[in-house]
Amino acid sequence: MKKSGIAQIIIFIFCALAARDVNAQVIIRVQDDEAHKITPDYIAAYNSFGLLLKTTLTDAGISVDAGLRKLSLTATGYKTIDTVLSTEATPGSVLLFTMVSESSNPMDEVVVSTAKMPSKISRSSVSLTLLKPYLIENKVTADISNILDQLPGVNVTDGQINIRSGSGWSYGAGSRVMVTLDELPMLSPDAGIVQFGFLPVENLAAVEVVKSAGSVLYGSSALNGVINLRTAEPTAKPAAKVSSFAGMYDFPERASLRWNQKRRAVLGNSGYWSQKTGRTALTLQWNGLYDQGFRTNEFNNRARMALRVKKESNKITGFSYGLNGAVQKGRSGTFLVWENFNLGYTTLDTSFNFTNSLRFNIDPFAEYKKGNTTHKFLGRFMGIENDVESDNAGSDQSNGSSMVYTEYRITHTLRGLVITGGVVNMLAETHSPLFGGNQNARNTAAFMQADYRKNRLTLNAGGRYEHFSVNNFAQGKPVFRAGANYAAGRYTFIRASAGQGFRFPSMGELFITTSVGDVSVFANPGLRPETGWNAEFGLKQGYKIGNFRGFADFSLFRTELQNMMEFSFGQWSFTSLGYGFKSLNTGKSRIDGFEIETAGEGKLGQTHWQLLAGYTHTRPTSLTPGLIYGADTANQQLSFISTRSDSINFLKYRSRSLIRFDLQCRWKLLETGLSVRYNSPIRNIDAAFVSGPLPYIIPGVAEARSRIASAVVFDWRIAWNMNEQWRFNFQVTNLFNKEYMGRPMDIRPPRAFQLQVVWKLP
Repeated sequence: MKKSGIAQIIIFIFCALAARDVNAQVIIRVQDDEAHKITPDYIAAYNSFGLLLKTTLTDAGISVDAGLRKLSLTATGYKTIDTVLSTEATPGSVLLFTMVSESSNPMDEVVVSTAKMPSKISRSSVSLTLLKPYLIENKVTADISNILDQLPGVNVTDGQINIRSGSGWSYGAGSRVMVTLDELPMLSPDAGIVQFGFLPVENLAAVEVVKSAGSVLYGSSALNGVINLRTAEPTAKPAAKVSSFAGMYDFPERASLRWNQKRRAVLGNSGYWSQKTGRTALTLQWNGLYDQGFRTNEFNNRARMALRVKKESNKITGFSYGLNGAVQKGRSGTFLVWENFNLGYTTLDTSFNFTNSLRFNIDPFAEYKKGNTTHKFLGRFMGIENDVESDNAGSDQSNGSSMVYTEYRITHTLRGLVITGGVVNMLAETHSPLFGGNQNARNTAAFMQADYRKNRLTLNAGGRYEHFSVNNFAQGKPVFRAGANYAAGRYTFIRASAGQGFRFPSMGELFITTSVGDVSVFANPGLRPETGWNAEFGLKQGYKIGNFRGFADFSLFRTELQNMMEFSFGQWSFTSLGYGFKSLNTGKSRIDGFEIETAGEGKLGQTHWQLLAGYTHTRPTSLTPGLIYGADTANQQLSFISTRSDSINFLKYRSRSLIRFDLQCRWKLLETGLSVRYNSPIRNIDAAFVSGPLPYIIPGVAEARSRIASAVVFDWRIAWNMNEQWRFNFQVTNLFNKEYMGRPMDIRPPRAFQLQVVWKLP
């Protein structure tokens, strides 16, 4: 063969190999939601075996070696993309990814609470408020309850969450709002209350608040709504943050309240580290608090550690599993009853109740995705031990409880239809003289919900059957819900929903017997479950002012409850400590109201603004005010009329109006924010606080109602972002040192100052 022919063959083979090498590449193109090109700050590409692939920036985009299966993209000002492709990317293909701005339209935010699957907030058929992490960090938050109290329609009293006047005040006894962490219940297995100190604040992606009956998906205790905390998922780029703060409580304005000679201190430290390496994601987080408190014998010291591990299988495509766990030790003192109005920060008879607590949870989970079907298993083992020291001689208030929770869920997508179904099993036990010995409870349930979307219309409907048993008592209950959302315009959404709910009594309400000073709490083993329904009509309208985008939401709602459980005061024994409270079924009630909410963020000139505000107006009334629902040992007939303090048909311990407002502005390296909270005066309380023997034992409630029933409370904050790593916050809560009462005998904290230093891994 001639030399020229050989040369041509060599050139042909070389070109073919070169072309093969080019075709073996995958091109990634990245744009924003307005189709503008984005160059990511960080790129990580992996093959099916979790091995890192070579990436090169070219004019055409990002060139990635063949075998692409997983991709992580990070760009300043945009939400991270961390995705696994359904199949290995075809060599020579071009993939387009859109990165969403962190200041995008709030109506496009994704939530999981309403259907236990990702969906846009604008498409929800119920009222939903989304709390972003910026507010948690900027308000120097040591306890998530302080932030929840800043949300429209939400009020937190003595650790109990009240959404739209759905609950009153029943200290330490049950909750009508289900609180979950990554979809797992966080109510204690004994009293059914929220363990706020055990909830993380250092690594949250969002807090979702559903303001409607959520019993179909979340079961008992979701009668008044659901609050779901979502932790942030690790990405290929390591993330870390350490936050420390120091502060103090100022002296109250009224001299008689100044029981302490020095200002009381509060210190805290929290942080996390997370990273996804190959197929393994790790998160380590911690939180510590030293709070001397602002009242006598009230303090809170605790330390918590948590580890989260998630692993993607390299043998079974679409299968992942992991284990989350947390442990917390603490010592705290509680304040329930004051000495009198003038000594409102001093406990009655200087009594004390100190608790040494141990709390832990272990949560295994697994998920398998294949095609349009996802299988998910969630498990939790929670344990609580409380060693109580008290000056109440002869009363052992130490207690312990544990819970085993399992849930299997399957989700199947078929065109515009998504069907979610599952089964739940929960076992709980308590062991304490406080609960009359050992008590056991079991809860089993099956549920299903269907979500259908076609063009502008979204429909959903579902049902649940729940069976609950405590010792020898058992009862089952089916509930149903349905909702619709219609996109009347590009940024206009009309919704309507109706749902049933229920709540079984907690073991605390059924069995707990204890006392605080001369006032006691009595068990009621005959308490019946409460049921109800909620209906709502709402309109969500998007708006844009320059580059500031947000929405306004208006809703009308009605809730009705039957066999409502409320604490009632009476003489329940003939001993010296026979006066106190017992949880009773008090009949039927109705709550009507409306709510206006707005949220948004964006740039106006050289400044960046974030807004969350709302006004809630409710009318909670008794439908059976004359019903005799019980009698005490002195044969006093108990009804709503005979036990109310004021001669109006307005449910006890509720406010008619709530105002919430938070506005933050960022300019260059500086940020400042203002929060406002207002609860109108509580219209009705138990008559026992203002008449009969109790005012002689605990005086001053009537005087406090006339003088400090409510106040407009301002918090102000300012921050300096020194660079990408360091941030300094200064905050003043209760800026004008207002004196106001949250519930009888509970004067809220005086002005306080906090200085926070935050370090982040750039």
